[in-house]
Amino acid sequence: MSSKIDSRVPKDSGAKSLDCFAAIQSPWNKLVGYQESMHWLSRYNSTFSAACMQALRILEPEYAERAQDMCTAVYQKLYYTMQKFGKYQMDQHNIHPFCRGSFVGALVGDSGDDALMMCGRVQDFGTYRAEKELDICDWDIVGSELCRATTQSLEGGSKSWSENLRPGTQLEYHMVEARGCGDCHCRIVAESRDKYPMPPHAQWECFGPIATADQIKDTKPEDMVEESMVFRGETGYTFANGTNMEDDSNSVANLMRRSSAAAGYIFPTLSYLLRMQKVDEKTVDHVFHCVCEAAGKAAFGERVAIQAVRDWMGVPNTINDGRVMGGYLEMYFQAMGLEYTIEAFNKDEVQYVVDRNNLTVYNEKMADAFVAYWYGMTKTLVNAQWFLWEIKEDTPADKLRIRIAKKIDKFC
Repeated sequence: MSSKIDSRVPKDSGAKSLDCFAAIQSPWNKLVGYQESMHWLSRYNSTFSAACMQALRILEPEYAERAQDMCTAVYQKLYYTMQKFGKYQMDQHNIHPFCRGSFVGALVGDSGDDALMMCGRVQDFGTYRAEKELDICDWDIVGSELCRATTQSLEGGSKSWSENLRPGTQLEYHMVEARGCGDCHCRIVAESRDKYPMPPHAQWECFGPIATADQIKDTKPEDMVEESMVFRGETGYTFANGTNMEDDSNSVANLMRRSSAAAGYIFPTLSYLLRMQKVDEKTVDHVFHCVCEAAGKAAFGERVAIQAVRDWMGVPNTINDGRVMGGYLEMYFQAMGLEYTIEAFNKDEVQYVVDRNNLTVYNEKMADAFVAYWYGMTKTLVNAQWFLWEIKEDTPADKLRIRIAKKIDKFC
């Protein structure tokens, strides 16, 4: 092992003597099991997304305009994504050739909810109406604009799916309740406007009321669930839907690593705003840097939060340097399934190289936002003497080299 890297117990140590478990592992040999690590990853990405939403609110301050642009961007994104992958996904979801119309698109929303650990139940599923109720949503801290946009991602994907079938009834998706707005549940209802007519409305006004309010089936708090089907014994730890599609808990990591939570809605909107020349790149970079840096500092601004994450990773009391932030990053890289190289890990410096492309799924600016976020975290998780920054010199374009070390900067 390089002299720049502290010695570590190998990950396969004892594998011949004890059972191996699916877990992420800290540099100090602390294991966090798959279920817990996925819950942590879900909320981590949602918190990062909440910071990015605040940046978007600064860039486009008028609510209705911002919500409409989000709806437009994600509708287009899902429509064209499903044009590319729709037939494959329809086969996965056992869409029978006799089906027609856009109600079948609700199936991908249902399986996606479960894989993103947004547990609940389907209350209605048919040609003219579909209803899905969620008890848990880690995205509820992001903002109501996101709640509106989720209906349009469903509608765009469903429209695209329906075009692979014989012509049929088109549904309009509405968010009737949203945990992000203070409701007990998130509830989306899709209705046929031919059968259930309503006055026309702007795309972003895709919140209730709905025509079929009398058909809503509300679950009492005592009957609500806290885990997805893939983590519940009563369902055999298996997701199953009405078309007999089944999936196991690996679906959680598979989708969560691709979606980056609500960032999958915010950064496509940012790309749309840049393309439409509604914002300029220099301002975008400045706002995202400032907001994400502040959000990172706030993550460990309370000292009790520092001790909590140290205990979670098993950090020895003798370590109070950049390795603490480095270990935290490694937990994130592992949970996200990112390949990374450790170039240094000692009391003086920490340095990683990670695949940039996997951090820029929706927009190249995501990597910059993450770096600003992690820089802010370093300031409070370790202390203000420590900096985190990107090294661009001699780094391949598809790689992100991150360094954590002490330095003095009078303009930080």
